Amino acid sequence: MTGVQKLENSKRNKIQAYDLAIHDWYQFILGYPPHLVRHYIEKFGVSKYDIVFDPFCGTGTTPVEALKNGISSYGLEANPIATFASKVKTYTDYDPDLLLEYLAYIRRSMESSYSNYGIVEPQADLFSYKARFCTIKVKDIINLTESQLQVIPKGFISPKPLLKVLIIKEIIRSIENKDARDFFLLALAKFIVKEAGNVRFGPEVGRTKPKSDIESIHSFTTIAEIMINDVQKTKLTGQAQIMQGDARSLDKYMTRELVRGINCVITSPPYPNEKDYTRSTRLESVLLDFIRNKRELRGIKENLLRSNSRNVFVSDNDSRYISSFSSITSIAQEVENRRLALNKTSGFERHYNKIILHYFGGLYRHLKTLRPYLARNCKLAYVVGDQMSFFRVLIPTAELLGEIAESLGYRIKEIELWRTRAATATKMQINENVLILEKK
Repeated sequence: MTGVQKLENSKRNKIQAYDLAIHDWYQFILGYPPHLVRHYIEKFGVSKYDIVFDPFCGTGTTPVEALKNGISSYGLEANPIATFASKVKTYTDYDPDLLLEYLAYIRRSMESSYSNYGIVEPQADLFSYKARFCTIKVKDIINLTESQLQVIPKGFISPKPLLKVLIIKEIIRSIENKDARDFFLLALAKFIVKEAGNVRFGPEVGRTKPKSDIESIHSFTTIAEIMINDVQKTKLTGQAQIMQGDARSLDKYMTRELVRGINCVITSPPYPNEKDYTRSTRLESVLLDFIRNKRELRGIKENLLRSNSRNVFVSDNDSRYISSFSSITSIAQEVENRRLALNKTSGFERHYNKIILHYFGGLYRHLKTLRPYLARNCKLAYVVGDQMSFFRVLIPTAELLGEIAESLGYRIKEIELWRTRAATATKMQINENVLILEKK
C-alpha cells in the first residue's frame, strides 16, 4: 500500500504540509493535490527521460510536481490567470537575492504611496526594508474601467482594499525585470484571494462579510517572503512549457517535437456540474487585467470544455461526436425528462441535457486530438468525478469517458477509486475516480 493509499478519505484531496512549497503560491480551489501526481509518476514508472503532459493543467500541480521529480513537462490551460500561475511556478531560474531586493523596493514604495494618499495601515508593522532600488510614489491610481467592474461579482472586494491592491499593482508593474515582475504579480494574486477580497470557497464561490479595511504591507510582504524562501530551498530540474489553449483542439498548440513524444498524462478535466470555473478566479483575473470586459470573459469560456450552463453557447456542436453513444445520450434524455416532470423552465435548467452531450463530445475531441502525440504504451491518468448535479441523475463519468477512449483506440487499464465525496444536493457519497488508460 502506497503512502497515498494510507491517507484517510477526508485527507486524500488535501495538500499536505510537506508539499506546500511552490504549489501553494496560488492554487485553484477545485484542483487535486501534489501527492496524487507523485503517486502516478511512481505507478507508471516515469523517468527523468520521459515527458509528462497535463492538458487541463490549471495552476500547474502536475508540471510543478514533475519538475520537483526531475521530469520535463508540458501543460495546457484555457484560463489565462491559471496559465500565468503555471508559468510563474514552473520558471526555474529565479535569483532569490534579486527578488529580496525587489521586495524591499515594493515595500518602501507602498509606504511612500500610502503616505501620499493619507492611508494609515491598521496595526501597521513599523519595520522597513532598505531598498537598493529607488522607490516610486504612485500619484494617480488607474482605476478599474466600467467594463471591468461589470465583470466582478458584486461585493467581492471593498473600496479600501481595492485601492491598496491597485497601488501594489502599479508598483509591481514598474519593475523592469519581467521574471521578477511576474513573480510578484502572482504573489499579489494570492494576496487578493487570501487577504483583500470578500470571497469564500465552498460548494460554490460566494461573498463573505465585507472588509472595511485590511493590513496590507505586512501581509503582502509575508506572502512574497514565503515564495522567495521556496525558491531558495526547492530544487526544480527539467523543463516545463505552459501553453494557453483549448484542450479539445490540441493540434493547434502542440509542437512537432511532441509528436509521439508524450510518455505520461496526468490530468483532471472540469467535472459536469453547475460550477462556473471562471467565477472562482474572477476577482484576481479582473484586478490583474487578465479579463477587461464581458467579451473577453466570453472568449475564455468558449475555450473551456462545456461543463456548466454558463458556458454553453448556441453555436456549440460538440454533441455530434457522441451521438452514437447510447449510454451518454440516454442519461441526457433522462435529465431532460426529469426537468419536464418537475416543470423546471429556467434558461439554465433547459441547458442541463445539452451540457452532458457537449461535455462528453468535447472529451471525445480531446482524446482524439491527443492520441497522435502519445508515445507507444503511454499511460494516462484522468481524475474525474461522478456527478448528480442535474436533477440528481447519476453521471458515472469515468465509465463513460472510458467507453469513449476505447472507441478511439485506447486501452482501459483500470478505474481506481481516488476518494468518495458528498453530493451537494443529496449528501450521498459518490465516487471520484482515476481512469487509467494506455495507448495501444
